[in-house]
Amino acid sequence: MGRLNQYLLKRSLINIGGLIIFAIVVLLLERLLRIFEIVSNSSNPAGDASSMVINLLPHYLGMALPMALLLGITITIDRFSKSSELTAALGAGVSLPQMTRPFMFIAAVLAVITLFVEGYMQPVGRYNYRQVVHVVKQQSFTAALREGTFTEVGNRTFFAGTEKAGSAIGPIFIYEKLKENGEQTGVRITTADEGRLIVREASNEPVLQLAEGQSYQIVGERQLDGDLSFSSGAVTGSVDDNMFRMRGDDEREMTSIELFQNRRGEIFDSIDTNTNNAALHLRLGRAVLLLILPFIAVPFGLNYGRNPSSAGIFIGVVMLVSLQKALELGQSLGASGTIPPWAGIWPTIIAVGLFAAWIFRKSAYKMGQPPLTAISFYLNGLQEGLKTRIKRVGTIIRGDTA
Repeated sequence: MGRLNQYLLKRSLINIGGLIIFAIVVLLLERLLRIFEIVSNSSNPAGDASSMVINLLPHYLGMALPMALLLGITITIDRFSKSSELTAALGAGVSLPQMTRPFMFIAAVLAVITLFVEGYMQPVGRYNYRQVVHVVKQQSFTAALREGTFTEVGNRTFFAGTEKAGSAIGPIFIYEKLKENGEQTGVRITTADEGRLIVREASNEPVLQLAEGQSYQIVGERQLDGDLSFSSGAVTGSVDDNMFRMRGDDEREMTSIELFQNRRGEIFDSIDTNTNNAALHLRLGRAVLLLILPFIAVPFGLNYGRNPSSAGIFIGVVMLVSLQKALELGQSLGASGTIPPWAGIWPTIIAVGLFAAWIFRKSAYKMGQPPLTAISFYLNGLQEGLKTRIKRVGTIIRGDTA
């Protein structure tokens, strides 16, 4: 690898790495609000939140890689062009395909990383994230008794009044959904003047001790079934030490190897064959897409002459977002059986590949301005025309006023 390619490789790696970190941080910001809401009742909020974030990183990394690769290469070539380094390299006899080699090397590495991230890390991370959420939601209601707030824990909703003498708090209101065979059969409402929360040392099980209360059970068409008054009572916490369900109920929790083995539906009966195969084709298609993106990003970043344009960055973002939505639509159509699972992914990938071949060939082997320069000039023309019309309208209005 020559010095020029080493230079381009270093510059692009810096841009791509920075964009990956930036994209992951931005994507996590929205999810953090939900994570904080989930762990608000956890006995270990910092640890649970950290575990959730770590398990979400593969998901957002898979989303960030294509965008970072396309924009990183486009920005590298754009700066390379505006500084006249591109003109000097072409004048020295270095062709555009030669300058694309370091980008192809990066794309190949990222494609392998994508296969591993989306094929193993994402499914396992998604399952672990859901497991942590399940554990947090099944934890005891020790944090539920917060003054003046309604808090839902499992099938119970708690409300606690103001703090009283000692460790007591009250009044207490508990709304509990009664279920039988997975269906709700009624509700139980419990009220008490005050309550105290203790934790049994032997089992570490939380118990809410109630004093001077009443309990009502409502079934059917709002029919009262039982009215119990008590001077003392207790409600046991909903601690669940059982394991979370086994991984594999959702195709997004399955590794690519498991999807491949289950392509005929012989291993995981709970997953439809079309859904299974559509997910597998989508993961493979995303990896192949990374190998195509350099041939689009390089032309998008080209700038010749004295009128540089950065339209490629904007068009690249719009194109990649549209492409992602098209692949998701294709996967959903394939999963529903409307079209074959492969037909929702690969025709789109082939179309992108043909577009990449056309625009790269036009940029590398034909003389003239880069393909996107005409678009930039057209947009500039529209802007100047709009300004001219606004000035004319202003002149007419001033003339009428005078």
